[in-house]
Amino acid sequence: MFYKILTATLLLISQIPLLLAESAKPNILFITVDDMNWDSVGAYGCPIPEITQHIDSLATEGMLFERAYVQASNCSPSRVVFQSGRYPSSSGMRGFYMVDANYPMLPEVLKNKGYFTAVINKPRDTSFHGNYEQFWDYSTILKGAEKRGAITYEKGMNEFFAIVDQKQQPFYCVVNIADPHKPFFNDPKSTESGFDEYGPSRIYAASEITVPEFLPKHPGVRIEMRNYYNSVKRADDCVGAILKSLKESTYEDNTVVIFISDHGMPLPFAKSSLYEHGIRTPWVIKWPNKIKPKSVDTEHMISAVDFMPTILDICEISKPKGLEGRSFASILAGKTQKHRDHIFAEFNENAIGNVFPTRAVHNKKFAYVFNPWSDGSRSFTSASSFHKSYKVIKELAKTDSELAKRYNHLVYRELEELYDLEKDPNCLNNLAQNPEYLNQLKQMRMKLTQHMTKINDYALEAMKNRQSPEKLAYFMEKQDAESIKRALSIQWKRFKNRIGGTGKNKELFVSPANL
Repeated sequence: MFYKILTATLLLISQIPLLLAESAKPNILFITVDDMNWDSVGAYGCPIPEITQHIDSLATEGMLFERAYVQASNCSPSRVVFQSGRYPSSSGMRGFYMVDANYPMLPEVLKNKGYFTAVINKPRDTSFHGNYEQFWDYSTILKGAEKRGAITYEKGMNEFFAIVDQKQQPFYCVVNIADPHKPFFNDPKSTESGFDEYGPSRIYAASEITVPEFLPKHPGVRIEMRNYYNSVKRADDCVGAILKSLKESTYEDNTVVIFISDHGMPLPFAKSSLYEHGIRTPWVIKWPNKIKPKSVDTEHMISAVDFMPTILDICEISKPKGLEGRSFASILAGKTQKHRDHIFAEFNENAIGNVFPTRAVHNKKFAYVFNPWSDGSRSFTSASSFHKSYKVIKELAKTDSELAKRYNHLVYRELEELYDLEKDPNCLNNLAQNPEYLNQLKQMRMKLTQHMTKINDYALEAMKNRQSPEKLAYFMEKQDAESIKRALSIQWKRFKNRIGGTGKNKELFVSPANL
């Protein structure tokens, strides 16, 4: 009898690690790259050989979402959507200033449920304000050349896992890779600044790369694209270093790995736009023993606002009120969801605070963009306005009538834009004034208006008054005044804004409700 009890006890003890493993909360490793187009990834059809081997390997082990999007096409507004589950116009994170959100972010919710939260690189842009210790148990800022090096990310992850070993908690870790953000590898500024100290594992020649259809086939553009793709390769090297560190740890089997880009490439008609090349993102998820390897989802449209509710479902944690996205966790298990046939996106202002409120709705067939700032005289500016490809387009437009039209569109836009994505995936031909597409225009406009009404978007006023130039002008006057007030009073995430240097701003943050 004694031996039977002893045998049963030993058997039970031997099963404890397995039982604990089965009941353990999954770890979450969220890897982002900066300014990478969705179609720059091999698994998404990029023809450049071996461009993203590590990202591709992640896709073969998990699920690739063919139709994935972000809500905003510039850095901090986009990144905060993932952590807040709210659209930028709702969260207050319209631009690059600091905000008191007055509701919990994803790392806060996870932290309160026993997760060890960490952000490696860009903690400020991943958070609402500079007091990011409120959200993250562990944070690091990478600077200069080191944030471009794969070895930096491997070392950082090894140090992180050593800390987690001591904590014995499930973790939520966000790793923000700097590439392929400007300056690109071999750009003059990159070379001068010493950023090229860490090169990609393979360097491509200009003859090996392709120039996208929305940019002119000019030697200067091709050089910039070569440098971009070499930076994409370096970003993939960093992904590989992170995955190597995870594999060598004890956490791989219970870690959900998510890979995305915060928006499109930092070139005209991509970053800071709401076209496909501005907001469509590569999105890959690996979950060992949960997601079938080599899965590809082509049916559902998902977006950044869905990230927080999905992660909370994966971690089996109840969701706070006010989230504006919805979980797609069931899709990971092979199920289908209804009403995933469109997404919404917005752009509010550039990094120095100049306002260009823009709204969009995309489905698989059409994209509708609303530009209430477009009046024929206000000119759009973004980071890409200072880069080589933009300057090439501007110069060529002086003698090329077709490029002149493209340049004028880039700078001034039109109040409404409609694109047939099946026939025109690069959004080159605006159909908003084409009577043959009037029904599609009305349907897409109505869909966007319903969404703006639902989230109480401040730009709804402009949508309702879109036929009145005077009322649109008044709307923009108000937005400019509010922007100047923010520039004068709120601490910013950048060193300067539209007013000048931001060092004199005394307030840490101001609630959007007070503006």
